[in-house]
Amino acid sequence: MKVNRYLFKNKDYVLEGDIDYSNVSFDPSHIRSIGLTHIKITGNDYDELFVVNVVGTAEVVGVCAYSLEDVLLKIKINDTLTFTFEEEDEDVIHIDNPIFEIDPYILDLIISEIPLKIVKPGAKLPEAGDGYRVMSEDEYLKENSEKKDHRWDKLDDIKID
Repeated sequence: MKVNRYLFKNKDYVLEGDIDYSNVSFDPSHIRSIGLTHIKITGNDYDELFVVNVVGTAEVVGVCAYSLEDVLLKIKINDTLTFTFEEEDEDVIHIDNPIFEIDPYILDLIISEIPLKIVKPGAKLPEAGDGYRVMSEDEYLKENSEKKDHRWDKLDDIKID
């Protein structure tokens, strides 16, 4: 979606539309896809800064951390982006042209709203399976402290004078 910052000199101007992220690839172990994304953009164009308010929703298909099944998430976006032509400030996004694509910045907002650990409602950690078992960190540390390392047993036979 292209944004023309000069159109926002009119305080009543609103840019509204849908963005398609179906061609974007993600980490398949965390996000499978981002579906319908609807946004509404309002903003103010100042001399040096262009401040944009973004409100919207996105449908994200994530991966359950326990069962690896797909989980549909409804993400709400409500954030402010600040753009500038100046290159000096680290807190604002630098743009070279007054007409620019806002899709990558909206994508960043969506991804920042997705939880790092997605758990499907009702999903539980597996207790054990073929060749593995699940234990707490305390249980693991206790078990390892009680284990004897047999690789060093031959050194016990060596007599040092």
